[in-house]
Amino acid sequence: MNFVFQQQSFDPIHAALFTDLYELTMVQAYWAHRMNQPATFEIFFRTLPENRNFVLASGLEDVLAYLENLQFRDDDIAYLKNHAQFQDDFIEWLKSFRFAGDVYAVPEGTVVFANEPILQIVAPRAETELIET
Repeated sequence: MNFVFQQQSFDPIHAALFTDLYELTMVQAYWAHRMNQPATFEIFFRTLPENRNFVLASGLEDVLAYLENLQFRDDDIAYLKNHAQFQDDFIEWLKSFRFAGDVYAVPEGTVVFANEPILQIVAPRAETELIET
């Protein structure tokens, strides 16, 4: 069986709202309570595809481009202002938001097995919450 993979265009500059409102409300709660301590999350998978013993790590360049360019544009801010659950001062904070955490990852092309971390992010709690999804 032949598979055709179509590469999709990813624009990291226009991706701040590639999350859900739950994540943003959690970020606001952490921000409001000044919960800035470092947090860590890891990306891994629990099971392998059928008939596979391992996978190869890939996509690190896209992840880094997303994190390096993560910001809320004017139209993102306008959209969030229309949701009553977001406080004005939090929205102001989002205007200047930039990811400031650390990224640890296996090199591109590394063999990875189930339940092994592929990527680890260490950043202030609000930042890790925002990029978790």
